[in-house]
Amino acid sequence: MTGVSVFGRHDDGDAKIEVRSFAPSSGATEDPVCGSGNGAIAVYRLLRDQIAEGATYTAAQGQCVGRSGQIFVKIDAARVYIGGQAVTTVHGHIQAG
Repeated sequence: MTGVSVFGRHDDGDAKIEVRSFAPSSGATEDPVCGSGNGAIAVYRLLRDQIAEGATYTAAQGQCVGRSGQIFVKIDAARVYIGGQAVTTVHGHIQAG
């Protein structure tokens, strides 16, 4: 395990839940928008009957660290799909060798 993601109800705007993800052992005190954390939360919510098969919802994340984002979650045929928009902040090449 490298971190923990927590969630709670979010009553403002389009988002149904707000998520916070922490992974200090990996150098990320708090991840502003975490796809893997949101995926794990979606599975948890499905298994706990908090959402149903076929559900779609929006999760808010990053407000507390000044980098607000939204993640779109869809559950279809026992698969979790995570989506959203991203901004490139670093561009480069890795050279093997």
